[in-house]
Amino acid sequence: MWASLTSDSSSLRESQALRLVGMKGEHGNTPETEQAGGLRPLRDTGPSGLKEKKANSRLKQTEKEYTQKLAKSSQIIAELQTTISSLKEESSQQRLAAERQLQDVVQKFEDEKKQLIRDNDRAIKALQDELEKRSNQARCLEKKLQHKELESQEQITYIRQEYETKFKGLMPASLRQELEDTISSLKSQVNFLQKRASILQEELMTYQCRR
Repeated sequence: MWASLTSDSSSLRESQALRLVGMKGEHGNTPETEQAGGLRPLRDTGPSGLKEKKANSRLKQTEKEYTQKLAKSSQIIAELQTTISSLKEESSQQRLAAERQLQDVVQKFEDEKKQLIRDNDRAIKALQDELEKRSNQARCLEKKLQHKELESQEQITYIRQEYETKFKGLMPASLRQELEDTISSLKSQVNFLQKRASILQEELMTYQCRR
């Protein structure tokens, strides 16, 4: 493009130089009588005039080319501006869509986290309630067993005392055997209750450790 501008500028300077040369030639060839009479010089239709016409034609052609190039450049600039605007709009829409998607993901994560926390709290509360219930049951059973054990011990002691004080050596052998069997049965019950109390005590300690 710069080469074209330089060439056109040289052509313009050449045209101006030819025009000045033609004017000098006209003044140099005009008789003094015509200059004195105030007559205008005749237009030279010789080689100088042809060169001037060619220069003018080249100048017009150059102006036409410049006009076409300028129009084409303006069109290209307009298309580029349209493309840039379209790309900016598309980029803005993509950014907004990405931001909305990110917000949706973050909100979904927060909702799921809150739901997990609520579920975990409910599960812990249910386990605590179950542990408390079993602990209460174990304490109640332990108290019952202790009460039964005391009753059995008292009954055994009472029977033994009665046996030793009143009927020792006086009662028949069958009655003595019956009393001894009763005492053995009561002892077995006491042992069973003691074992059961130990098992319940271990279960209670296990629940308390888990808690």
